[in-house]
Amino acid sequence: MLRPCVLCVALSAAASLLAGGCSGTIPPSLPALPQITGIVSEAPIVGPPTEVYARVARGAMACWFGTSGPLKADYVYHAEAAPASQGGKAEIVIHERDRTSDNPRGLRAYRIAITPNGEASNVAVENLKLPEPLAKSMEADVRRWGSGAIGCSDADSDWSPNKPEPPPEPKKPGHKKARPA
Repeated sequence: MLRPCVLCVALSAAASLLAGGCSGTIPPSLPALPQITGIVSEAPIVGPPTEVYARVARGAMACWFGTSGPLKADYVYHAEAAPASQGGKAEIVIHERDRTSDNPRGLRAYRIAITPNGEASNVAVENLKLPEPLAKSMEADVRRWGSGAIGCSDADSDWSPNKPEPPPEPKKPGHKKARPA
């Protein structure tokens, strides 16, 4: 008994949709979406994407998010990378830090996409919310690291992966070790 009723409801709904299409009224228009204001630049870098990703990620974590890095306090690093057997595509996203939520990743501020391109890798950089001078400096860092260079930019030249050990502290006077007899 329930089947004829369901069929009636479906037929009446279809009929009302068809009748509404013939009414001559113009459907409401949707508002236009804002255009993305970020700057995207892309250039090939020699090397497989997994190697390029590893170089860029190592530099970003050491320089941008290191102890005196410019992004440490207000931004969060997040990355996803496919294994080399699946092409090695990778994406690094810098998010604004959200201190009001359990998940600190807020809005996207900067994006780096690394994709395979034959024997090379394409590296696309997109600035979404960072100040332009900082974003330009970061793009230069990404290009340097992706090409195999190490270390931070001249503005923060404190980091190097082969940083020498600090010299031992001088011995304090007055503390002499007893010599064996």
